[in-house]
Amino acid sequence: MAAEFTPVQAVDALVPAITLLGFGAASALVSRAARLSPIVGYLIVGILIGPHGLHLIQESQATHLLAELGVVFLLFDIGMHVSMRELKESRRDLLGLAPAHLMLTGLISAGALWMIGIAWPIALAVGLSLGLSSTAVVARILTEREQNSCPIGRSATHVLIFQDMVAIFLMIYATSLGGAETGASGLAGLISTRLLSGADLPLAVSLGLSLVQAGLAFVAAILAGKYLINPIFRTLAIIRNEEAFTAFTLLFVLAAACATAMTGLSLTLGAFLAGLAVSGTPYRHEVQTEMAPFRSLLLSFFFISVGLSIDVSALLRNLPLVLLAAGGLLGLKTALGFVAARLNGWSVPGATQMAFLLAQGSEFTLVVLSLGAIVTGMPGPLMSSVVAAIALSLALAPVWAGLGGRLSREIVRRTHKEAADAVSSDSPLDRPVIIVGMTQIGRLTVDALKDHDIPYVATEFDPDRMLSAVADGYRVSFGDAANMKLIEALGGAKARAMVIGIPRFEVSQSVTPMVMRRFPDLIRFVTVDTPEEMERFSALGIRTHFAIGEPRGIEMVIDMLTTLGIPEDRVSAWLSHVTERYAIGEAKPEEDDEPDPLETDLEQAA
Repeated sequence: MAAEFTPVQAVDALVPAITLLGFGAASALVSRAARLSPIVGYLIVGILIGPHGLHLIQESQATHLLAELGVVFLLFDIGMHVSMRELKESRRDLLGLAPAHLMLTGLISAGALWMIGIAWPIALAVGLSLGLSSTAVVARILTEREQNSCPIGRSATHVLIFQDMVAIFLMIYATSLGGAETGASGLAGLISTRLLSGADLPLAVSLGLSLVQAGLAFVAAILAGKYLINPIFRTLAIIRNEEAFTAFTLLFVLAAACATAMTGLSLTLGAFLAGLAVSGTPYRHEVQTEMAPFRSLLLSFFFISVGLSIDVSALLRNLPLVLLAAGGLLGLKTALGFVAARLNGWSVPGATQMAFLLAQGSEFTLVVLSLGAIVTGMPGPLMSSVVAAIALSLALAPVWAGLGGRLSREIVRRTHKEAADAVSSDSPLDRPVIIVGMTQIGRLTVDALKDHDIPYVATEFDPDRMLSAVADGYRVSFGDAANMKLIEALGGAKARAMVIGIPRFEVSQSVTPMVMRRFPDLIRFVTVDTPEEMERFSALGIRTHFAIGEPRGIEMVIDMLTTLGIPEDRVSAWLSHVTERYAIGEAKPEEDDEPDPLETDLEQAA
């Protein structure tokens, strides 16, 4: 007779989830009211309610599973944003900045561990894991600061994607170090057990087998997306059953994660590959919308679980060592990250902000440190200090990134004249487009021009906005475009077009006669909010567009690209891509300008 599931067992299973839900919701509200990063709030809540605080919840298989599911859904979301076009456009970051950042920080950390007596295979695994940054933390910071689409945000995202893929291989390798003793069930563990009688595989062989496993899984994901997932989603879209659509998406994510875990890989690899399979279908935005609540909720569980693992009393007893480890981690990664960014052509302000943004530890490092071979190979005090240092770096990450942003803006401020001169002298003036005002519309315009290799010159009169744009990686000159001498200096006589990011009607009205006389071929574009403004600016001979879609100004940018001679198919492809780029991290990706795939399939079926 099957064992009965008693009410007591039901309560024991539900209490951890209820506790996490209750305190997680309270933490989100309090953090918002206190203008504190939610990440910090979740970590504090984890410390307070955990076994080292009020003892309201204990670390258990349930809390670990909920936390790992948060990372699973995060990797699924990242996989959905990895397309062949994105990989092609980000090859400079994926082949330059990301490897340089990881190799500099990871190998130096591994060398330091080896020098204090840690075996080289263990030191390599831990050192490379210390070189990783937290995808969950950085993605949240970029979203909170609306930096997802700026050069800093895009390059940081590319670095994180590269690190996530490396982390998957790293976990496979770290698992294979223990062979039979750690229960490795993958190909590396199987060969280690049967051919070497439990002996560890050589480093090169372990990595090679890991790559083979991951490569096979990658091919399987691509084929599944083309021949399995797309037809199923198409069928679900035609029957318009939202519950079935959500249920199948959850089933697909969890089944893919379980499949890779059962083959000796990791849950996160399966989730990433599931997202990759969905990314090639027209249903990605719909899937992202359905999964966004699960991702946000489970990620909060992850951060709370990190807080549960922090022993405050032990941390206080070993406070000097922990602070030294955390400070060393943040300082070392910041310095080396700055070097990596500078080696890859970033300006000093941009490299500074990038280095501070990616300086924290990673959730994957905590996973690597929990593996049997790593636990065996690392001394207890060193292990606890490293774990506490990583947790502390995660808690300090929003503050540290904010410090980097302020420092980068201060660098721009102090070298203001030199930076502006350098930008002006470096900007190609062979028929450029002039952007007046680095607002959201100005930034979107620059992104579009860069994507199509069209030269541009950007100018900004507001000091704070100019400093913020330069710190975020844009090339901007300081000055008021109402000054005709500035327009001439920027190449107004040769300019192909001018985009007015800040619609100031009085200024446009006063300078229009002079602009039309001195620059008769200059086409001007502007985006406005009211019909009255549209009528007034149009009367001045300015190509005026009404702001309707998202991102703001997209209609004007499309018209500008078409006017500049960009083929319609390239403009359409760019529009599809830019809506994806601006959708990363958004709470409501369903608001993108692309048509609803459900409606499209119904129309095709009819």
